[in-house]
Amino acid sequence: MNSGRFIPLAAVTTALVTSTVLLLAPACGDDGAVPDCGEGCAPVEGLYPMAFLSDAGLPAECANLDVPALPEGKDLSLARDGGTLTGSLDGVALKGQVYATGDLRLTGAPLPSSDGGLTTFLTLTASFTGGPADGGLGGRLRGNFTGNYSRQDGNTSERCFVTRPFTATRR
Repeated sequence: MNSGRFIPLAAVTTALVTSTVLLLAPACGDDGAVPDCGEGCAPVEGLYPMAFLSDAGLPAECANLDVPALPEGKDLSLARDGGTLTGSLDGVALKGQVYATGDLRLTGAPLPSSDGGLTTFLTLTASFTGGPADGGLGGRLRGNFTGNYSRQDGNTSERCFVTRPFTATRR
């Protein structure tokens, strides 16, 4: 009978997949939260004027929704409490996380307009390099700005997405 040979193979495959998943899973605390790097986090706090690396124009579908221009030259303001980030960009409050590696992620959305107009959701992912540990001049961010915009018109919703690489040097 040949069916007995497949049971050990299935057990080995299950063990291999399980151990691989455990090795690839992020190191988290008991509650599943990402560990806070505390004072070992990259010193990203400060003001960073945004500079987009590619054409900062909007796609046609965004222009049709009356999406505002990208925040070229506007300050990205960051404050840090351990690994937790708060900030703002062009009037939009942002929240996120910074890691000891210097990687960071921020998201935010302005308050909805009373007329049911444009809905905006922003995401910034970046890497921090340089700069003194005390948060002085010289720190630089390099990453991607993503804007997700939509507008409800009756029973239909129009959407557009913008992703642009950016750099920002702390002043």
